[in-house]
Amino acid sequence: MNSLILYGLYNCSATILERNITFLLMLNRSELLNILRNALDSSAEQKVLRDAFLDCFFNYQERPFDLSWWQKLFWSLIFAAMLLVATCGNVIVIWIVLAHRRMRTVTNYFLVNLSMADLMMSLLNCVFNFIFLLNSNWPFGVVYCTINNFVAHVTVASSVLTLVFISFDRYMAIMRPLQHHMSRRRTVIIVLLIWVISSTLAVPCLLYSTTESRSYSNGKTRISCYLVWPDGSYLHSKIEYFYNIVFLNVTYLVPMAIMAICYTLMGRKLWGSKSIGELTYYQKKSIKSKRKVRTVIHRVFLLST
Repeated sequence: MNSLILYGLYNCSATILERNITFLLMLNRSELLNILRNALDSSAEQKVLRDAFLDCFFNYQERPFDLSWWQKLFWSLIFAAMLLVATCGNVIVIWIVLAHRRMRTVTNYFLVNLSMADLMMSLLNCVFNFIFLLNSNWPFGVVYCTINNFVAHVTVASSVLTLVFISFDRYMAIMRPLQHHMSRRRTVIIVLLIWVISSTLAVPCLLYSTTESRSYSNGKTRISCYLVWPDGSYLHSKIEYFYNIVFLNVTYLVPMAIMAICYTLMGRKLWGSKSIGELTYYQKKSIKSKRKVRTVIHRVFLLST
């Protein structure tokens, strides 16, 4: 710990504890931290004191790091290549399905929805997050901070839920081929439902997103974009903890379980169906098709995880 930060630790501790700094300077760092921790834990205004200490302490911190120009250029080129591939790939998928009538199947409509979500994530979220990570500064204001957080949560949820409905649609087509028929109208309703659920999950981002400015000892100021919950700041909120648990279950654990069950049952169905007697040309062709479907199912499941 450099001398400036150490001085800030003692000075801010003296302010928060309302103690003489001369007395605190007689203590080593471990003793000071123990006294500070005990004072915060026993205080009725723990959150207020902790935030006041952090605000004071940040003023003594130097700029955490600044990437050199060649590092910024290197990472910018890599990110630009990834962004180009993601954008072009998703645009091509959308164009192929919408421009060719024979490609407008139920599964392909879901793929278009998946591509739309990925495209939104790439253009409306990843670009701005990359600039923030590159400079450790959010120059886009509080309005786009809110939009950025909202888009991130909406697109993640919609992508995962779309994969779930794709797996369920394929499950019905393979397990109940005579009963399965999803109309275009029902597909549109499901897609709208996906976006409604995803937007509902992301509502806290609209309510609690904000920006905060930090000044450092070298005279520079950096702005960060994050969520401030009603019952506490970042990493100290029970509401945030509960929200993250719900979001994890809705967008990962439950979808993974559903897809695992669907693809496992489909795999068993395709693997276990055998013909009796000598195989005809069409039966051999059907077996080859089943093998291809099994391969696709395995790959889709691996990609979705």
